[in-house]
Amino acid sequence: MRRIAAAALILLAAPFAALAEDDAVVPQVYSAPEGALPPGVHYSPAVRVGDMLYLSGVTGSPVARDADDAALTANFVSIFEQVKANLERAGATFDNVATIRSYHLDYVKNFFLFNEVKNRYIEAPYPTWTAFGIAELPPGAVAELEVMAWLGGTRREAAE
Repeated sequence: MRRIAAAALILLAAPFAALAEDDAVVPQVYSAPEGALPPGVHYSPAVRVGDMLYLSGVTGSPVARDADDAALTANFVSIFEQVKANLERAGATFDNVATIRSYHLDYVKNFFLFNEVKNRYIEAPYPTWTAFGIAELPPGAVAELEVMAWLGGTRREAAE
């Protein structure tokens, strides 16, 4: 019985030992450009671990919560452009995105406008998407977008 337990432990530990020796899983941090973050706020816009790229949420250009559709659309475009720039810094595109999460202050009012802008940037086959209606975001934000991308290929390649 002890031999079986020892063999099971070895089999369970082997993948983790291989990961520890593999340079591909050492995190690569993409720092924020100088002056991009408020003083005292520290985080990375993107971190790559192996073939996965994790992007921090972005809120785009400031907009009033009660802004008209044109101003909201401009804000949503700025969100996707900022995500696009962060993806490109890591050698990726929206085709590499595996999952997105969006957070909305006024979900009912803003969801369909946000979706229209999203559809300009993300094509089939689509990543997973979870959208949340929430009570608070940083001042000047009405939505936030968080993205995870797979750098081992694109969704289209994975679907074939």
